[in-house]
Amino acid sequence: YSWGSYSIVAFASPYFSFLCAALLILRRGKYMDRKVRRAIGLSMLFLVTLAILQGMYPEILMSSLGLMMINVALFYTVESPDALMIEKLAEERKNAESANRAKSLFLAQMSHEIRTPINAVLGMNEMILRETDNEDIRDYSATIKEAGKTLLSLINSILDFSKIEDNKMELLSVEYETAELINNIVNSIYNRARSKGLYLEINVDEKLPSKLIGDDIRLTQVIMNLLTNAVKYTEKGTVSFSMILEKTEGDTVTIGVSVKDTGIGIKASEISELFNSFIRLDEKRNRNIEGTGLGMAIVDRLLKMMGSTIQIESTYGKGSTFSFHIEQKISDAKPVGDYKLNLAQSRKIETGDVAFKAAGANVLIVDDNSMNHKVAKNLLKLFGIVPDMAMSGAEAIQMVKDKTYHIICLDHMMPELDGIETLERMRTEKLIPDTTVVLAMTANAVVGAKEMYLEKGFDDYISKPIALEELAEKLKKYLPEADSISSAPEYSAADVLEFAPSDDEDNVSADTANSSDEIIVQLENLGINVAGGLLHCANEQDFYFDVIRDYYTSAQEKLTQLDGFLHTNALNEYEILVHAVKSMSRTIGADAVADMALALEQGAGRRDKEYVIKNHPAFAKAYKEMSENLQQLLYT
Repeated sequence: YSWGSYSIVAFASPYFSFLCAALLILRRGKYMDRKVRRAIGLSMLFLVTLAILQGMYPEILMSSLGLMMINVALFYTVESPDALMIEKLAEERKNAESANRAKSLFLAQMSHEIRTPINAVLGMNEMILRETDNEDIRDYSATIKEAGKTLLSLINSILDFSKIEDNKMELLSVEYETAELINNIVNSIYNRARSKGLYLEINVDEKLPSKLIGDDIRLTQVIMNLLTNAVKYTEKGTVSFSMILEKTEGDTVTIGVSVKDTGIGIKASEISELFNSFIRLDEKRNRNIEGTGLGMAIVDRLLKMMGSTIQIESTYGKGSTFSFHIEQKISDAKPVGDYKLNLAQSRKIETGDVAFKAAGANVLIVDDNSMNHKVAKNLLKLFGIVPDMAMSGAEAIQMVKDKTYHIICLDHMMPELDGIETLERMRTEKLIPDTTVVLAMTANAVVGAKEMYLEKGFDDYISKPIALEELAEKLKKYLPEADSISSAPEYSAADVLEFAPSDDEDNVSADTANSSDEIIVQLENLGINVAGGLLHCANEQDFYFDVIRDYYTSAQEKLTQLDGFLHTNALNEYEILVHAVKSMSRTIGADAVADMALALEQGAGRRDKEYVIKNHPAFAKAYKEMSENLQQLLYT
């Protein structure tokens, strides 16, 4: 054979192809999948074999040239732009997933770790708020408290987002009451809307099933995010919340939920960016509004987990509507009706069903407030106990001289002799035996109060307003032989409650224009925590209304006394009386008035006359308006 150019190229082709394959592996090896690696490896094996044969048998030149062409084709196939792009995308996806996992892990761990010191800071700050007498420090602490609550809210959002990103968020289906879910949502957003002067409109379809099965926690979270944003970005006008029954198929119901506002709206070009994490729209305009930019991202992903999607209609500068449709299983198909009335009915319990009777127990209630007497007396009657009553420490001292009591419930804040001084007299003069249990019964429920009362000689502590469960626990604890000392006949729920309608027009009777359930709805519209008030009255509506009547009939007298104490600089007496008003307000569920009274009680307690004079008018106005509204409601 002659060695022309053709022969040289053909002879060298296996070696050239081998070199190309080797360079290919060195350059692109990390991007190659297993199939490509096998193809190149097999090709290289053939090339090596062919090179050996070529040297032994030069006549196979054409075959080696053909093999070279095959390898060139293979090279261009592996190195084609599409293949390279796929490899790059696969590598970038792998890196992105790794980075995302690292980010989610970091956010989850840091958010969790940050909560611990924040809770410590807020806990100690609460102690400062309760114990300091310096008004400037109290203002600083109040700012810390609000900022801390905001920070915790942001951290919770980050934790939820991290769970969703890491596929660790799970939906838990449970049975829940439709009315209770709606009521919790409305109560949570009501004060925020009211503080901005917004009208909160609630539209609940009365045909909704009363009990559903689903993840009520996540559903509440979604709706609350939408409502919070609506209130946050609305300066005036209305925020509307609607839940409508759309269709029922078998044991499944489809509910339409919408939140509409008259706020700033969203630009059409920015709606698509609304669900991007850590992105806040119209940043320049909304720079003073707090947030992480995670709320809507969490809403979007939670709804997708629940098989739903969010729809948005918005006009920039005029408002927005966010809506979604969600399926829930039906547990009780009975229509919810007016959800407030339904909730009121669900709160009722059988007050006659108590754990034990102790009709032979001797109990003394010492309190300077007649309304507190009535509440305590009726609660104790549920256990068959008819207590003795004392309006002052001096009266109680005289009564223990003539009778031995199993339990004495002694109020702390009383004029002349307070509860601590009264107990000291009883102990010093040996007026009560060691077997008599003395409970501090007071609304002074600050941290460390129980320890303080124990140090002063009390045997235990019970807070006001009195909760039936707590009272039962104390009686069971200190009357271990309660059933054996019972000597009176059984009481029914109707017997044990003192309230009975009379001819007095102030009383609520069966002939009133509004039913008791309708009155409860109107009480809630006044901002009354009816659920709390009913609990303090053994969940008995008639008795609860009677306590409210006592509240508003005594209001004017107490306001006159408070004005007089303030005019004569009698801050000690002012503190005692405003403490009583606080307790009475908390008993009926007038929490806003109770909070104002608490602040004044603390101000008077540190003898800060300037603070009391400054804040008394607003409290007096709120107390008077609440009393007048209650009186008007129960008259009609």
